[in-house]
Order: sequence, then C-alpha cells, then structure tokens
Amino acid sequence: MSPPSPRDRHLAALAAAVVALLARLPFTMDRMWDHDSIQFALGVERYDFAAHHPHPPGYPLWIGLLKALAALGIDPLYGMVGLAVLGGMLGSAWMVLLVGRLLPEGGLGPGLFSAALFAFNPLLWFYGELPLIYALEGGLTVVLAWAAVRMEEGRGPFLVACGLFALAGGLRQSTMVLLAPLLLFGIWRTWRRGRLTPGLFFGGAGLGALVVASWFVPLCLAAGGYGAYRRISGEHFSTLLPQTSILYGAGWGALAHNVEVLVKWGLQGIVPGAVVLLVLWIAAPGTVVPGLRALAARLPWILVWSVPPVLFFALFHVTKAGYTLVHLPAFLLALTCAAAPALAAGRARAVLATVLAVAVGAGLFLFGADRRPDQARLWAVVRHEHNRGTLERYERDLDRTLAAIRRYPPGSTVVATVELSGTGPSGADGFLYPWHRHLQWYLPEVPVLLLVPEQGFALVGKGHAPFVRVDGQIEIPAATRRIVFVLSAPVGSRLPLGPGRIERTGEDFYVLTVPWNGELAVGKLALSTQRERKAA
Repeated sequence: MSPPSPRDRHLAALAAAVVALLARLPFTMDRMWDHDSIQFALGVERYDFAAHHPHPPGYPLWIGLLKALAALGIDPLYGMVGLAVLGGMLGSAWMVLLVGRLLPEGGLGPGLFSAALFAFNPLLWFYGELPLIYALEGGLTVVLAWAAVRMEEGRGPFLVACGLFALAGGLRQSTMVLLAPLLLFGIWRTWRRGRLTPGLFFGGAGLGALVVASWFVPLCLAAGGYGAYRRISGEHFSTLLPQTSILYGAGWGALAHNVEVLVKWGLQGIVPGAVVLLVLWIAAPGTVVPGLRALAARLPWILVWSVPPVLFFALFHVTKAGYTLVHLPAFLLALTCAAAPALAAGRARAVLATVLAVAVGAGLFLFGADRRPDQARLWAVVRHEHNRGTLERYERDLDRTLAAIRRYPPGSTVVATVELSGTGPSGADGFLYPWHRHLQWYLPEVPVLLLVPEQGFALVGKGHAPFVRVDGQIEIPAATRRIVFVLSAPVGSRLPLGPGRIERTGEDFYVLTVPWNGELAVGKLALSTQRERKAA
C-alpha cells in the first residue's frame, strides 16, 4: 500500500477538525464556569493585574484575543468557548499531521485513529465546551509537538517552531515552560543531523526572544512595571504553593495527593484508547510485539513531551484536570504508536478501531455519571464528572441559585460567600469553595462579600470593580434587610451563620438567607451596619 500524499493527509486533518467542531457545538456552555473564567472576562473589560483581572501569570495574548473578539461584538463568555472549540479542532487535525510525521509508513489509519482519540476523549471534550484556556492549550500542544518534530527538516520549519513556542507562552506562560524540553529536543535532533548552523540557531533564538518580548513587555507595563509584575505574581504563588507543593513545605501528603489525581486523570484520559488497543491485540496477537517496537521507537518524543509537565504538577501544583491537557495528547500518541501495526494490517480493521474509539469516548462523555460515594475509588477511572450531565446540571443549578437571590430587592440585600480552609493532602478535604466571582459577575447591582473568617479578612465589592480587602470589621449598608449567603456546602457547627432560611439550589449551591439585625459574627469577622448611617 503506497503512503498517502500530503494532500490526502491534509484532507484527513481537515475532516478531523470538522468532526471535532460538530461534536462540540451542541454542548457549549452558556454560563461562566469557575472563578478563572470570570477573571478572564473581567480582564477583557479592564485589564487589572493587581485585581486578578486576570490572575497571574497574566495571559496577555489570551486576553488580547478575547479583546479582539469583543471588539467584533462577541461576548467574552462565547469568545472563550469559541477558542476552546477551536482548540479541539486544532488538536484533532494536528494529531493526523503529527502521526503522519512519526508513523509515515502506516497510511491514514493511525492518524485518523489518533484524531478520534483526541476529538472524543472525555477530558478534552469536556474542557472543549468550557470558557477556559485549557482546551486551546491542549490543542496547541499537538501543534507544538508537530512543529518540534519538523525542526530538522530545514530553516523554515526550524524558525516556525521557535516562533510558535514563544507565541504559546503569550497565551499561557506555563505552556512554553513545560514544553521547553520538547523544543530543546527538536533543536538537539536538528544538530545531530548536521542541519543546525550557528546562524540558524541564533536566528531561532532571536526570533523567539523577539516574540516573547512582544507580549512580555506590554504585560509588565500593564502590571505597573516589572517589579510590580514580580511582586503580584509572587504574592499569588506564595499563597498557593505552601498548600500544594512538597518543595514549599506542604509535606508528603501534598505530593501523594498530586500524584493520585494525576494518575486518576491520566487513566480517565486513556480509557477509550486503551480499550481499543486491548481489543486490537486480542484480535491480532501477532501485532503486539511490532506495536511495542513502534512505541519504543517514538518513546523519546513521548517522554520529553509528557514527563516534564507531570513532574512539575506532582512537585508543585495541580488542582484541575484541565492542567493535564498539556500532556494528555502525548499519552494518546503513545496508544496510537502501539496500535499502529494492527491498524495498518487492513483498512476495515482501522475503521472498526476508530469507530470503537469514538463509541467509547462518546459514551463516557454523553452518558457518563460521577462516581457515587459508596462505590470503590477504582470506579473513578470511568465514572467521573467529565461528562455532558455535569455541564447541564451546573448551568441549571447556577440559574436556580441566581433566581433564588433575585427574589429579594437589590437595594436591601447583601450577598456573601465564605471560604474555609480544608484538611488532608493539599487541603482538599473540607475546603469550602467561594462563589464571589459568580456573584460579582451575575449580580452587579448587589454588594458582594467574600468572607475568610479563619484569617480575619473579607473582600468587599459591587459590580465588576476590583474587590477591596477589609480586615476584622465589615460595614454593611444601612438599608440592608438581609444577607444572602451562597455556599458550596453546609457549614454546620463549623461556622454558625443562622438562624435563617436555607435551601439547596443545586448539588454545589446552598442559599442561606439571614435577616439582618445590625450585627453578625462570622468567625473572626464582625459585620455591622455602617457607623455613619447608623448614627444618622
């Protein structure tokens, strides 16, 4: 069988992108997802690094893209969702092209199989519907891997790779850092093949430095200077890393937690491909050894792509499965390499394997459900939150919560949320997630309080303006008749807030309405009516 032409591969890549688009369009989000998505949207309205509009490290090109879309009349929510869908399209298309470079003898079968693993992967699909940056990063990493593989082919591909890696850093700085070994491996391979001249090396370095400067200098200026940028970033990370990094004093429990979630999310991501690979090897046991050999031959690329991010997340910080999309495609590439000999054995087998990959991935996303507390933890590999039902439930619950709050007149209502620290590894157990960004975004006419009673401070704001920190004593407007607490779980005896009317408006939303009588103690915080108005 003759190898496919470049035109055939490009058409296959285009088809993969279209399929990814069609799969994602019916399930895109119409609500902001978490506080990061709202901070991105606030950054589009007015870039304020100190107020975390957006949060460090700054995301200058991401915000720039969203601002450009906003200038065209596209709301930041839909701009982010659109870019997430684009990430799924890019990743699906470039998996075809990347596999075509690494497995040129396998025909189109392995490339289309890898595209199916990417497009219908439950984690990549889930984040591909959200107003967040992770899906675009996941797709872009495949493009970067393809660019790194091509570096040894000549001056043009070498310079393109250097420029792309530098550009990716403007979208999310960690992408450039975590995948730097992939770029260096491409440079090393170019040198080994005798194609890296001093001029080409310094040309690539100069191009990369110029692209980085084009987004880093404006970022520092927007933050108030390089010193201010370092200070704000340092303050942010100094609050996170002591809770999540063994290197910053979080202890072995934090490392164990990080490794556990990385393994869990990694297994969740490879389930469709692993199922198909197992079926292929059972049906054609003679392809097992050739598959392992094919994998071993491409293992350096896979390891240099995946190991640095995994080590970083384990040792420093990982809180969401979205982080892992930067290396998950490398796992899908590994599965494709192992399956390639079986896929190349016949067109019918390749088609059936691809259909099975689509069926398993789509089944997990479309019909999946989260693991029940009474089920063994091993079930988390196939029963998890990365599914369509989670998206639908969240939007429904958020709407119900907002409707419950809007029953009250905004002029006599204050809304509040509470953050409580957790216990166990990385403080994951018992942590009370605060909804202040959602309240700020969706209820701009109502004063919003984020109460952190264990540390004795609160963030106070109204509308989309930056929150202001207040320590100890919190003044409540004199016209207030009630405080509506929006909680992610009941606080019980841990933090008495009542008496009041409590209703569960969703799986992660509890609304507690407390009549305001002029004063309320919340842990180390004291809420009272504004003094000057009270005196009047």
